[in-house]
Amino acid sequence: MKATHLRISVPIVLLVIIFVFSGCTVPFGNFKYTGDKTPVTIAKSTYTTLILDLQVSVGSITFEVDSTASYLVNVVNKVSIREGSGGTLAEAEEVTSSEIDSDTMQISFDSQDSGLTTNYKYDLFINVSNNIELQLNLLVTTGVIDVNLRDSTVTVSVLDVVITTGVLTFSIADVALTDSSPTLQTTTGNQELAIFNVHSTVSTLWSISTTTGTINIDFTDNPPTSSSSLTHSFTIDVTTGDIDIISDLHQDVGFKITASVSTGTITLPGGSNSYTSSNFASSTLKYDFSLETTTGDIKFT
Repeated sequence: MKATHLRISVPIVLLVIIFVFSGCTVPFGNFKYTGDKTPVTIAKSTYTTLILDLQVSVGSITFEVDSTASYLVNVVNKVSIREGSGGTLAEAEEVTSSEIDSDTMQISFDSQDSGLTTNYKYDLFINVSNNIELQLNLLVTTGVIDVNLRDSTVTVSVLDVVITTGVLTFSIADVALTDSSPTLQTTTGNQELAIFNVHSTVSTLWSISTTTGTINIDFTDNPPTSSSSLTHSFTIDVTTGDIDIISDLHQDVGFKITASVSTGTITLPGGSNSYTSSNFASSTLKYDFSLETTTGDIKFT
């Protein structure tokens, strides 16, 4: 009788060795809600600018402006721990605050994850008061970002929102935008965006992209309110997925659309792959859309 030889690949052996010596009992267990870290609440004081610099490996960031808030900012950090990992709530990362100067407060978080698995899941809930300037640097590797920026007393001077794998829901309305290059980016996942009556004091170049996923935008703007000429350009790129834009631009707003697909269909006003409104050259407020997907459909209505 021939002897039977058991073949075990080197990667599997290494994984088992690492797992045993780490003291884990359940590899890749589910996350279980464990509790909240101490909330961070900052009084309004004299602060006029709030910087949010948040990096989450696994979890979510939920952000909202609260016009009734008696504080500058309140952050709740809900922690879930992977079963069998040996992690504890005490060892979970904290949200920190630091005064940059008498006018500026910064809220920071870095989940500090490393290794083969991520043992902590962080769900951050941020509420801020109105009458504030915001600098938003938000990053989630795997999870969800939900931003609700709807207040005419808010100014956004930095807007950089990135998800590697997950879903981005983003709503901005009536705010003053002074960032000339806003960025909304996902690698794998969908984007649901609502951009209503944003008052930009400078011309802007929006970068909105996903590699695999769908980008849906509900877009509205009022008539021009300034004699200054402003052009807002939107570069919207998808590799695999659809781009669907529903627009309600005032008749005095000039706009131009250029669309490109490799495999898919294009639906624009006028029925071709590009469109330019009759008042584009003469309008003091212009929107220039560059839409591209490799595999998928583009629709602008």
